[in-house]
Amino acid sequence: MGGGETFGGLQAMAENVPDGRPVFPMVAADRFFDEPEPREDGALTALIGWGSRANKAQRGGMLRLVQWMHEAPDAERRVILILFDSFQGRLPCGAVNSIAGSAGCSVETVRVAMKRFSKYFPDAISKQRHALQ
Repeated sequence: MGGGETFGGLQAMAENVPDGRPVFPMVAADRFFDEPEPREDGALTALIGWGSRANKAQRGGMLRLVQWMHEAPDAERRVILILFDSFQGRLPCGAVNSIAGSAGCSVETVRVAMKRFSKYFPDAISKQRHALQ
């Protein structure tokens, strides 16, 4: 007998033992009066709720972000994520090559990504190329 076959039957019996605890019959119906019903569209409902409470500038910013995300391909989204995560929106000398290497794309894709992002958010990327401090 091999080591794996010795405890195969015993292990199967131990794993398939019923829990034994009774299930409360009113599990789905017993909720507090203010507790929402479970739904599939939780994130969408939360976004609509946030939109109803947000001010006009916040809603406009979210709309521009969604428009940019709809237009930009994945490589450009990675470029912008790396730009803001690593360089906080500033472009020091040599950053374009570093971003292209990290995002796995060409330098031309980085240029197009920054141009497209600047179309939706004009002041997000610094126009001055200076060293990080």
